[in-house]
Amino acid sequence: MFHGVLGDPSKTEEGRQANIKKATKVMLEDKNPCIKEHDLSFKCLNDTNYNRDACAGYFENYKRCKEFWNNIRVERRKAGIQPNLPPAEERDQIKQEYFNKMKDRTGTQ
Repeated sequence: MFHGVLGDPSKTEEGRQANIKKATKVMLEDKNPCIKEHDLSFKCLNDTNYNRDACAGYFENYKRCKEFWNNIRVERRKAGIQPNLPPAEERDQIKQEYFNKMKDRTGTQ
């Protein structure tokens, strides 16, 4: 049985299901750096009765996120850095460095 992933094994079925849900979310966040944008786009669809036009901004944000991390993946692969997709704990720092670099290029404060 799959339980106790993020702590002590649960004695109840609800606890086991909660542990499975937490473990799945951790795995998804590790594999997909754009999970938040993904979830927000689906939430928008759900909230707007699947009106894709109303959620265009969320889709664009998700697309840009995927492009950004794909570029990071390619750069790291070229540089021989493993893993190609940085671990979740390094991603905020990588994003901050990128934004600082972009700010320096444009000369904005």
